[in-house]
Amino acid sequence: MAKIGLSYIRYSNLTEADDGTATFNGSKTLGKAVSCSSSITNNSAQLFADDTLAESDTSFQGGTLTLGTDDERDEVFAPLLGHEIDEEGEVISNVNDIAPWVGVGRVVMKIVENVRYYKAIVLLKVKFSEPSDDENTKGESVEFATSSIEGTIATLKNGDWRKAQTFATKAEAIAYIDGIFAPPSP
Repeated sequence: MAKIGLSYIRYSNLTEADDGTATFNGSKTLGKAVSCSSSITNNSAQLFADDTLAESDTSFQGGTLTLGTDDERDEVFAPLLGHEIDEEGEVISNVNDIAPWVGVGRVVMKIVENVRYYKAIVLLKVKFSEPSDDENTKGESVEFATSSIEGTIATLKNGDWRKAQTFATKAEAIAYIDGIFAPPSP
């Protein structure tokens, strides 16, 4: 199976119940997808007994998510980082700002035996941190630069950290993500 595309990066603010049940408040865009890298850290422990490996654990511990998008709009990134936007549109970043926990979804296009599939992946609990800035002057030719933001992947209180499903169409994959991020019914 070959990964041949990335699209539909979305996020939604997370509210987590004491039992680990996740509730989201609607799918929001981060801009058009440029890149996505998730680096997962696993627990690794081994118990040797009678001169052989008796037990081992390679369970999920956490991870890092780095997203690249084509846009760094203040109205998206400021709330994602816990910053305030005043009535005149000025972003105010304060040392005491606290980024919210969010869910993050994306669609990965794959091809298997000459058939396209669309895998919807939702990380259920992510907290983003302030990105670094890197800009260059325009030289003899124009070079596009894009923004990226990095977040910490964590588990819900019930141990869940990711949901994923593969579909025959992109529309089904998008509906899956939007269904997870749908606000609760009144």
